[in-house]
Amino acid sequence: MKRLYIRQATALLLFVFFPALLFSAPGAHISLQSPQGLGQWYPPPPEISARSAVVLDAETGALLYEKNADLVIPPASLTKLAAMQVALRATETGRIALEDEVLLRPDSYALNMPPGSSLMFLGPGQRVTVDDLLRGLAVPSGNDAASALAYHVSNGVPQFIDEMNAEMERIGLSKTRFEEPSGYSPLNQTTAREFAEFVHKYLTAWPETLARYHSLKEYAYPAAENLVAPHAEGPILQRNRNTLLWDYPGVDGLKTGFIPSSGYNIALTGEQNGRRLIVVVLGAPGDTHAIGGANRSRDGKVLLDYGFEEFETLALGAPQVSGIRVWKGERADLDLGVEEAPRLTLPRGLRNQLVGELEYEEEVEAPVRMGQALGRAIWRVGDTVIAETSLVARADVGRGNPFTVVYHSLWLFFRSVGEFFTRLLG
Repeated sequence: MKRLYIRQATALLLFVFFPALLFSAPGAHISLQSPQGLGQWYPPPPEISARSAVVLDAETGALLYEKNADLVIPPASLTKLAAMQVALRATETGRIALEDEVLLRPDSYALNMPPGSSLMFLGPGQRVTVDDLLRGLAVPSGNDAASALAYHVSNGVPQFIDEMNAEMERIGLSKTRFEEPSGYSPLNQTTAREFAEFVHKYLTAWPETLARYHSLKEYAYPAAENLVAPHAEGPILQRNRNTLLWDYPGVDGLKTGFIPSSGYNIALTGEQNGRRLIVVVLGAPGDTHAIGGANRSRDGKVLLDYGFEEFETLALGAPQVSGIRVWKGERADLDLGVEEAPRLTLPRGLRNQLVGELEYEEEVEAPVRMGQALGRAIWRVGDTVIAETSLVARADVGRGNPFTVVYHSLWLFFRSVGEFFTRLLG
């Protein structure tokens, strides 16, 4: 197996000596190291007040920051994002539609919610759609909206909870479980690491929810079209509790939450200069809503600053190796390349220490299938592998005709005999 080592001053030009560059694409099959894998190269982490937090790069999934990331904490109203996920999957499968009119049961009226609930203010004499309820979850964080959605999607709250938990299992989250759909219960549980992973998958599946729901700064309900005569009460205008929608450029979601047993939580996302970050903060302290809300927003801002200012996402060059010798085939040579060009997130300035390494077979025997792995491309910083992807055949090469197969077989036999005597006579 041949090895090539290439050091470049910029990762964007890595492997420029090869004749073809491929474009990067999401979902490349690469492995990325967490900050622990890079050790001394990561910048000092910021201090925050919350008990637990995680920062991810949304494109590459790279873990940029963690504090007590596996501490189990009730998610509070972050739970409503999981409820939205179940409802959106139900629209995808055709079980429900955003335009569906929802039958409101008395159990879902605002006046029947637990004391201290955040509310959409659902009540009798209202006409409401699934789309309305999703806004009611995202902006005013209505516990009543969660109840109404559970009945419409699953014909009951217990059944809906079963679906929420099944969805977490499908995603692969072992510590995230729900007892009810609004986040009111302290028995709901998650971790910053798992919830950040959930948000990553949620945004990948439903990017349109940012503009449609999560970036809305306020929501007025019930509007005139939601009321059935003789009901004529005016709409109640409520502001989104995610103050960073106003205070931090690029923030367009997602959700806040609070119950006494969790503290002040927030799941954040924002985009700057083409990079999107995901931040989950759990357990920010505060004796009052004003203090707690300010603490979680401050922590979120500090972590967004850290992720945007201290890291960058690089598009690595994608090599193509030409002239791989093919024996016993219908053609004599073959090109190798990568299916998708890797992208990765690193501390700023570390790109100059990236080293690229190619390992590949110089000779192969037909038949060869297009996409067959015949080597790999590796990127390192020091001894740490930062990214890795396969070098694959760029075309099919079928078996040659009988004359070619016999001729090549004899050639390879006599070559191996010659190499044996060469080594013997040394």
